[in-house]
Amino acid sequence: MTDLEALREHGPLPGQWPVGTYLRVERWAPSPLDGDGKPTRLRSRVPVDPHLLDEAGGLHAGALLTVIDSVGGYLAGLAVQPSGIVTTSMTLRMGRRRHVGPLLCEASILRKGRASVVVLVSVTDEGHDDAAVASCLMTCAVLVRETPDPTFERPVHHPMAPPEPEPVSLVEFFGVQPGSGPVTCLEIGNYLRNTWGILHGGAIALLADLAAVRAVRFDAGSVEGSLSATDMVLHYLAPARIGPVEARCTVMGTRPDARVVRVAMHDTGVEDRMIALASVTVSPG
Repeated sequence: MTDLEALREHGPLPGQWPVGTYLRVERWAPSPLDGDGKPTRLRSRVPVDPHLLDEAGGLHAGALLTVIDSVGGYLAGLAVQPSGIVTTSMTLRMGRRRHVGPLLCEASILRKGRASVVVLVSVTDEGHDDAAVASCLMTCAVLVRETPDPTFERPVHHPMAPPEPEPVSLVEFFGVQPGSGPVTCLEIGNYLRNTWGILHGGAIALLADLAAVRAVRFDAGSVEGSLSATDMVLHYLAPARIGPVEARCTVMGTRPDARVVRVAMHDTGVEDRMIALASVTVSPG
């Protein structure tokens, strides 16, 4: 990863993918291709680096959704060229919560229409005998572009970046402000924007993850042991353009094994517009 301060000040250089480099995402398209040469499947591999772990010892749900969004969205983008896509919803169901890694994500297109693409992403733990980790169903809206997105190239092969000797934390890289309580804030750095110039959907997922855990810990007053976000349903309602983005949490209910948190995210720099709404399950242990 390039120096974080330089990224914050100057933004990424042409061709850089700071989020993918930070998470060390490897991405490639296996054969076969469909009739028009566009891949119908895409794979991604991400290591389980110590600075990416949640309190339960697994990859943060928000970090995993960032990877899922990148591989599923990339596949959808390739499928609809020269048009483009934006993610509109993601539904994550988490199985194993402790991961050895690397994690393998395999995306496949379930449906491709004129207005939307539906993608299924399955996640397994290669370091634990390919045990199932999670499944995510995501929907992408098709948007008209005058020319193809130059970042969607074939053949698809983005190698895994080498590990950083002193990596920064997820919170610091994604601009999540320190604190506790029902509201968590994220500053939008230019390096966190996608090709449309708006906040990367994965950053919004990570914000929902961290905000929900903070809210549960605050609501409970004193929680012994670890907490982590597991299942998540996330709807993207509007682009986040200016920020800061506030995640406002409400603990909706308690069940024996978890608490359910509603997370409403607002772009405070654009008339406090709600840009995403999530339901996050936070579990102990």
